[in-house]
Amino acid sequence: MNKPNIKLKTILFERNMTQRQLAWETGIDEGLISKAVRYNMTTAEIRERIADFLDMNQEELFDPRDY
Repeated sequence: MNKPNIKLKTILFERNMTQRQLAWETGIDEGLISKAVRYNMTTAEIRERIADFLDMNQEELFDPRDY
């Protein structure tokens, strides 16, 4: 079973941003954002879009061992 992405969840909390807002701003389906946060399940494209929007490196948000 995949672990939740605590890093991404924490960044959203620190920026006072909801998963819905992140989905809206990135154009990523809210369900896919939820999977990224709850199960750390994403594609390379989604990781890149989230990291770009948050102005962070993918490695800061997503553990490479999980994909």
